[in-house]
Amino acid sequence: MKQGQPQFDFCMSDIHLSRSHALTPEQREQVMSALAQYLTDTLNAKVEHKTGHLAFKGKGFSGHVALDPCTVEGSVRLGLMMKPMKGIITKEIGKVLDQYLGAS
Repeated sequence: MKQGQPQFDFCMSDIHLSRSHALTPEQREQVMSALAQYLTDTLNAKVEHKTGHLAFKGKGFSGHVALDPCTVEGSVRLGLMMKPMKGIITKEIGKVLDQYLGAS
């Protein structure tokens, strides 16, 4: 591809979510461990977990979550078959994220 030309990715769709939180370092690590377990058990994803960061990949999706002292940010890339469900998936990710962060 020539420099300066736009790049198009017709097979993937991105979801980005961010939330603020007031978790302690211990709570942050508990949340990341629980999220890693959820991704593995519920979505059959392969997860790499390092302090404050998760990278995951499953059938039709991949992404990462970063949890710092004040915010959590996540990004998910959806494959072609998951793309039509982006709105539903975004809503569900938001609910799970709020649950893990203790939001109401």
